[in-house]
Amino acid sequence: MDIEIPEKYVDKYRELKGNKADIEKLKEIYQRSLITPGEAVGVIAAQSIGEASTQLTLKTKHSAGLSMINITSGLPRLVEIFDAKKDISTPMMNIYLKENIAKSKEKVMEFANKLIYINIGDLVTSYNVYLKKKEVIFLFDRDAMSSYGVTFRDIESRIKQFNFDVYVEGDYLHVADKSADTIKKIIKTKNKIINTSVSGIPGIKRTIVAQDKDGSFYILTEGTNLKEVMKLEEVDSTRTISNDIIEVSSVLGIETTRALIVQEVLQTLEAVGLLVDYRHVSLIADAMCVDGTVRGISRYGLTGESESILARASFEVPLKHLVNAAIFHETDEFKYVANNVMSNQIVPVGTGTVKLIVRKNERAGDKAVDSDQTSKE
Repeated sequence: MDIEIPEKYVDKYRELKGNKADIEKLKEIYQRSLITPGEAVGVIAAQSIGEASTQLTLKTKHSAGLSMINITSGLPRLVEIFDAKKDISTPMMNIYLKENIAKSKEKVMEFANKLIYINIGDLVTSYNVYLKKKEVIFLFDRDAMSSYGVTFRDIESRIKQFNFDVYVEGDYLHVADKSADTIKKIIKTKNKIINTSVSGIPGIKRTIVAQDKDGSFYILTEGTNLKEVMKLEEVDSTRTISNDIIEVSSVLGIETTRALIVQEVLQTLEAVGLLVDYRHVSLIADAMCVDGTVRGISRYGLTGESESILARASFEVPLKHLVNAAIFHETDEFKYVANNVMSNQIVPVGTGTVKLIVRKNERAGDKAVDSDQTSKE
């Protein structure tokens, strides 16, 4: 049988082998890589990843970059990915910049400092409240202001939006609220000022500058806000990415999310020296993203939405699923692996996917019938 190999594989093979490229040999390799019809690919993928994940540590974090940004890894990270959690424990971004900036460490560091979300409270060392004067006095840390590139003029401009009277005296900032006639109101004024942003992008707590293999600099962030970062002119939006799959789904779409799931799972396993075939991970990523949204493998995601009553019951809270199925008169057609195993029937994989056709008797002209029908007769 003549096999048609996708052109991209042929081109890649010729690129690697050059004049030694043997297309017939490639056809043999490609044919061996194809999946046999009826193969239990889902079970094999789950088993391959499940076996590897049992060797992962339960609670671990490792450092990324030059200045110790902690990133969740091991089994907790796999759980975050496969459950499609909305709030992950250590969100972060890899921000790549355009060439005119990426080669200069000074420019990259300056840009990185502008990304950090700074509140006035981050720059204040102490404050005093004076009810009689209806005034709050803040003492600022000059070193902190200098490191973040913030000036008193920046702070004043942010506070004046509340129509407060503001003036600077040395390292002190005086803020008067004429409407604050009670201690409760003056405290509210103080809290409003402390929580006022001065610079940066919400969600980004810290940044560090790292260097890749080609000598270009990029930024690692603690915290993520992909949508706002992608709007910045200096950012290379074709390479910048977050490790939050839900955020990536809403900003960059389902195809990018699927690729990110595969990448994050493989990186998490490879970090501890475990190798799982790309195709197993790819199959699970496809199942999570097949309908255009990200669904976790949990009672609220893929498993909970299964057509099979017994498959849902085999995962978690079986009594709930069985009672609900009885109330709504649901039926189970036994199309899946789990429910057939539970009921001691032939699993619909491998030879179980094929129905045997036999003749009712040996007389010529008799029609072939399904073996199930024959056994009933």
